[in-house]
Amino acid sequence: MNVYVLDTSAFIMGVNPSMIKGMVYSVPEVEAELPPRSMAAIRFRTSRDNGDLVVRSPTWASTESLKKVSSKLGEGDVLSSADLKILALGLDLKLEGVNPVIVSDDYAIQNVAEHLNLDYVFLVTFGIKYRFNWSLFCPACFRRYHYSYHERVCGVCGTELKRRVLKKFEKSGST
Repeated sequence: MNVYVLDTSAFIMGVNPSMIKGMVYSVPEVEAELPPRSMAAIRFRTSRDNGDLVVRSPTWASTESLKKVSSKLGEGDVLSSADLKILALGLDLKLEGVNPVIVSDDYAIQNVAEHLNLDYVFLVTFGIKYRFNWSLFCPACFRRYHYSYHERVCGVCGTELKRRVLKKFEKSGST
């Protein structure tokens, strides 16, 4: 059975949970990312209040697991708290025996979902074509750093580090 997990971009793009057949989930952090008086925030609150949207926090274990995976992939600094929680909720739902489909236009969410074999759909973007692992590099002295390097400046010359693709993989599924 498919269930849908909506991120912030889904609400901003106008997805209305009451129009989706099946269970629809989101996390409290998504509501916090929506501008308070926007149509997206009103849609979120109305759907929740009418029972068309289940707002649920993921387990601590899934959240911690997601932090490690996203950091390893180089997406740790790119994903917001809401993004991490959306993916963690997807993991929880998968463990409960349902097929979560993440609804997001966020490429970082799609990349991590690809690595975790979570289904996803996109709304207005074309979606990702490849799965990526990222690394850090210094554009001045060309020194390379693993993405888990905690400083964001080069330890040799002090230049701000940039992200670049370390490895590129074919997507595993057809979403």
